[in-house]
Amino acid sequence: MLAALVGSAAANGRPPATSTIHFRIGHESDIYAGMTFGLLVSHDNGATWHWMCEKAVGYGGMYDPYYAYTSQGSLYATTFDGLKKNDDGCVFNATQFGTSFVSANGIGSDNAVYVALADPAIPNATPPHPGDSRVYKTSDNGVTYPVSAMPGMVGDWWQSIVVTRANAAHVYLAGYRYNAPNPKVFLLFKSVNGGSTYTAMGTTGFTTSNNSQIEIVGVTTAAGVDTLYAKVSLENGTNTEGIYKSVDGGTTWTKILTKSEPIHFVARANGDLIAATQLSGTQKSVNGGATWTTVTGAPHINCLYENTAGELWACTLNYDIPGSMPITGDGYGIMKSTNETTWTGVLRFQDILAPVDCPAGTSQHDDCVPTWCGLAMQLGITSTAISCAAPVDGPPDAAGSGSGPPPKGCCDTGSGSGPAALVFGVVCALVIARPKRRKAR
Repeated sequence: MLAALVGSAAANGRPPATSTIHFRIGHESDIYAGMTFGLLVSHDNGATWHWMCEKAVGYGGMYDPYYAYTSQGSLYATTFDGLKKNDDGCVFNATQFGTSFVSANGIGSDNAVYVALADPAIPNATPPHPGDSRVYKTSDNGVTYPVSAMPGMVGDWWQSIVVTRANAAHVYLAGYRYNAPNPKVFLLFKSVNGGSTYTAMGTTGFTTSNNSQIEIVGVTTAAGVDTLYAKVSLENGTNTEGIYKSVDGGTTWTKILTKSEPIHFVARANGDLIAATQLSGTQKSVNGGATWTTVTGAPHINCLYENTAGELWACTLNYDIPGSMPITGDGYGIMKSTNETTWTGVLRFQDILAPVDCPAGTSQHDDCVPTWCGLAMQLGITSTAISCAAPVDGPPDAAGSGSGPPPKGCCDTGSGSGPAALVFGVVCALVIARPKRRKAR
């Protein structure tokens, strides 16, 4: 049982939580959801979910991959060993980029996938390694990448790629250049020809620190003109985040919102702007960010997406957080809404059915399935798809599926139910933690 617990939700020091949600292009009942404890998949619009562990994907620890889910059913993932692609639902195979690190990817409504490399040069290698910070595009599901461009220079790090919903030829790229001890240089580029060439955008108007990152988080289009939205993290070097808007093609930017915790932003297809947080609520603007109103009834939101059906899907707080300042959870790890105020539960961690069924010899079968019972015990999963006998001589600090003390360590509170107490010890982290996608450099 101790061995099984090694692969469980809290092994990487984070509470069990949903990090990202991804819909298959053109088949949005097929969904992959990134978790702090691996990857979940549903092929029935979220009615049932199956689990893959981190090792099957090719990452671990505090890192969360970028995913892209194509109409053909292929899932791209940025991993420690380079970009991987899963075509059969079981195995993440290497792509033509080998182990070169991919820091971001994106997908357009036309099903084209963009891949941004952040592979530094190693001049002292034998032979010397030139490095690569190009942005590549495939329109044939990864068979070829005939379109590529170098927006900046080798050594640049790309933080986000966003393809405009209304015009798949418009691509927006954000990143930075850092050459210690020089200050970080923030990079913003746009392409209006599907990634063949990029031109620089401005950074005038942003408030940043040397700890900041800038991401393009939304694009709306009216009369053929794009309005851009960007997010700046750690504006003051610690915890503030800001949402900025550009109406002149990215030449200048105006701040429209600031929060003291991570903001999860969506520019809806109907023109509304939604800015959600996990602890301090959700706000809505119907006039492009000029004014904001509080949304009543919204859950604790840790990620936010809109599908083509006009539904908002959110990463939410599955468990209650007890203690001297208790937080009542949402009861679900994913919820959805059409009007921002009424939310329907989609995923409860306790209802995950089983590991994804894959053949022997795959990492999913050989590495993930043996850890299932430990994960089920920690999350309170009730499925009997795989028999998990209760340990006769389990460790004295082993958590039950719904009662008794949680595993000792970073998440232990010494009281409360197993899943609830699991997250209490990291309540402070909810204020400042965010999905870790950037590989340590």
